Amino acid sequence: MIEVKDLRFRYNSKLRDVLKGISFESEENTVISILGPNGTGKTTFLKCLSGVNRPTSGSVTVDGTDIAKISSRELSRKIAFVPQSVPMSKLSVFDSVMLGRRPYFDLSPSKTDMDKVSEVIDRMELAHISLKYVDEISGGEFQKTQIARAIAQEPSVLILDEPANNLDIANQHLTMRMIMDAVRSRGMCTIMTMHDINLALHYSDKFLFLLDGEVKAYGGSEIVTSELIKGIYGANMEVIEYRGLPLVVPAESLKP
Repeated sequence: MIEVKDLRFRYNSKLRDVLKGISFESEENTVISILGPNGTGKTTFLKCLSGVNRPTSGSVTVDGTDIAKISSRELSRKIAFVPQSVPMSKLSVFDSVMLGRRPYFDLSPSKTDMDKVSEVIDRMELAHISLKYVDEISGGEFQKTQIARAIAQEPSVLILDEPANNLDIANQHLTMRMIMDAVRSRGMCTIMTMHDINLALHYSDKFLFLLDGEVKAYGGSEIVTSELIKGIYGANMEVIEYRGLPLVVPAESLKP
């Protein structure tokens, strides 16, 4: 599905690498969370994966195709990217989601495009505001609209930079469940950055920990240990099991 080989990136030839030889691969229908402290290169990494930034060296391959060697339209059929912040526009929610179908039509959308957009809007529970302009809706609704646009794009790889951003705790879980439902039903590989480790543990299959632009660990929940978190974040935490899932808590909270 997606294979990354020795990915390196720097913003200027005179500066040091921001990303230092990142390699990993994943199959379809897999959710990967990118974790690590602020300033470690997570967003830069996503921009390289999505084609927004061109890597200094290395490659990103999706379905056997090097994304550096295809047109922007073909790239849009393979990868959808939702950044942390998107400029507001004077479009309705429906038309904003329809932008995800642009790689599939030239002059005007077909009935199939209209149906696919309506389906995603229903899945993301946006039907009641579908005719509102995006500058009239809440920050959380706008975030869900951008995610809906990316899902409507029907990519092989869905890339999300902090998808729970701008959402309260109830809407974080609601939105993550909607994302997982849409992803599982389409078999996408989803890669997302997360600040909240416990939210990531609840909704992800694999975890990639970055520190100073390097991969320190990659794998399933078994790699998430107190020692790893101490090494990545410098925090004294414990990993316990709660209802069959790992949960990261401050070590002090476990003291009698």
